[in-house]
Amino acid sequence: MQCDSARLVALARANDREALDALTRCFGDRLIAVGRRACRSDVEAEDAVQDALLGAVTHLDGYRGDGPLEAWVVRLVTRACGRLRRGQKNQPAEDLDVLALASDTADPERAAAMGERARALGAALNSLSPRDRLVLLLAEGQGWTAPEIAQETGTTPTAVRARLVRARRAVRDQLGPAFEGG
Repeated sequence: MQCDSARLVALARANDREALDALTRCFGDRLIAVGRRACRSDVEAEDAVQDALLGAVTHLDGYRGDGPLEAWVVRLVTRACGRLRRGQKNQPAEDLDVLALASDTADPERAAAMGERARALGAALNSLSPRDRLVLLLAEGQGWTAPEIAQETGTTPTAVRARLVRARRAVRDQLGPAFEGG
C-alpha cells in the first residue's frame, strides 16, 4: 500500500470505498498515538481518531493541499479530542489509575503520597487548555522538539515555545504544594 497523499486524496474525492481503509493503514498508528496524548483516555482517543478519519474522507474539500495530508488529519484528531473534552468538561480525569501507581510500593505512607501527587498532576494537566496540554505532553512525555510539535499542531516553533513556557509555569504553580518536601 502506497501512502502517497495525492493518491489518498484522489481516492477520497472519488468516493472510493478504499479511501478510509487506505487512510487508516497509512496514518492509523500515528493518529492513535496523537489521540492518546491529546485525549483523556484510550477510548476517547479511538473515538477521536475514528471521527477524524470519517471527517477526513467526507470533508476532504477542507483540505487545501498546502501541507501534508497526515498533518491535516492529525489536526482533525486533536480537534476531535477537544470536542470530546468540552462535552465532559466537569467530569474528573479518568486516565490516571492512582491505585495502580500506589500499589507498587510497600510503604503505605509513600503510597498515599504518590497517590496525592498523581491526583495533583492529573488535575494540573487537566486545567491546561487542550492545546497547551498537548504541547506539554509531546515535549515532556514524548521528548519532541519545538519544530516537531509545530509541524504536528500546525503552529510555529516560536508559538510552541511560548505555550511550553506558559504550560510549565501553570503546572509548576499548581504542583508546588503537592511536591514540597520531596
